[in-house]
Amino acid sequence: MSPKHHVIYVPGLDDSRKGYELFINKWRFYGIVPHVHRVGWNDGEKSFEPKLKKLVSGINSLIKKGHIVSLVGGSAGGSAVLNAFTQQPKINAVVNVCGRLRAGKNVRPSLEWAARNSPAFKESVLLFEKREPMMKKEQRGRILTLSPIWDEIVPRTTISLNGATNKTLPSIEHILSGFLGLTVFSPIVIGFVKEKAK
Repeated sequence: MSPKHHVIYVPGLDDSRKGYELFINKWRFYGIVPHVHRVGWNDGEKSFEPKLKKLVSGINSLIKKGHIVSLVGGSAGGSAVLNAFTQQPKINAVVNVCGRLRAGKNVRPSLEWAARNSPAFKESVLLFEKREPMMKKEQRGRILTLSPIWDEIVPRTTISLNGATNKTLPSIEHILSGFLGLTVFSPIVIGFVKEKAK
């Protein structure tokens, strides 16, 4: 079996809803193999560690088979894929679509409020915030962050990352911008991960 480029999409807090596969299946036209990995932010398991372990295990399985693996995280999925990247440096590229990567200072909404129904999400954000300073320049260069002009749910200052490619989408609102990132602006996402695979 010849190596393929697999792109795993990790949704945000409402990851139990159906439809994500429908959106990202169209990414196949770019010559990649898309997957949806639901973390289960509200499945009753309060700890993020077992969720991260399961995500990394799936990634490692593909890498061991010789495949290229890239990650795309939407909203809460952003910190999840970045945490996975800190554990598996062989990941080709990572894209954070409107996802909170740090608690932030004097921002609204606060992380406590945003994660009020998901302790695992809060743990994920704080874990990456702790790990981020240890990331090397080369790793940061394989990260793309996308944020809207205005986001009422995730403060824009908590989305970007030093040393990464940080872009602003010509859109407003969190849910709409996340949707557009997977559809209308998907060429930006897929173009980035394919470029890093060369």
